[in-house]
Amino acid sequence: METMVAQRPDKEMLTGQKRQFCTFLLSGRLFGVEILDVKEVHPDIAITPIFHAPNEVKGYVNIRGQVYLILDLRPMLGFESKEIDRKSCLVIFKNTVGEPFGVLVDQIGDVVEVSNDQIEEGGKDGQSQEKMGGAGMVRWVCKLSQALLVVLDAKKFLESIETK
Repeated sequence: METMVAQRPDKEMLTGQKRQFCTFLLSGRLFGVEILDVKEVHPDIAITPIFHAPNEVKGYVNIRGQVYLILDLRPMLGFESKEIDRKSCLVIFKNTVGEPFGVLVDQIGDVVEVSNDQIEEGGKDGQSQEKMGGAGMVRWVCKLSQALLVVLDAKKFLESIETK
C-alpha cells in the first residue's frame, strides 16, 4: 500500500503564512474560492435564463449595469440542480479570473483564514475530481477543525463549460 506524502501546494504558498477563502455550501458540503478572486457576494438573484444552454449555465444577471454570466456549480461538481431559495447567493468574480461571471451557490459561508500547513494538494490524482465530476476544478483541500474545505479554482469554471 502506497503512502501519500502531503506536498506543499504551489510555490506561491511559501511566501505567506495564511490564505483567506470565501466559503459556501453546495449540497451540504463546504467549498471555497480564494478571496482575492471574489469581487462581491450578491444576495438578489434575478437570473435571465439562456435557452438551449448547457445545464451548468444558469443565465445572465444585471448588477448595477454590468451583465454577468451565471454558472450553476451543482451540476459542474456532479450534484443535482435545485431550485433557488432564500439562502441562495451569487458569488461574482473579478475580471482577472475571466470574462464577467459568477456562480450560484446554495448558501454563502464565512471568510476563512487557513494556515499553509492545513492546505494540501487536491484533485491532482484525478480521484477526487472523478468523485465530484470536478473537471480539474479542485485546487486544494483544507482540514479545518469543524469540516473539510474543498478549495476550487475559479479560473477553471469557465474553462469547464467551454470544453463541453
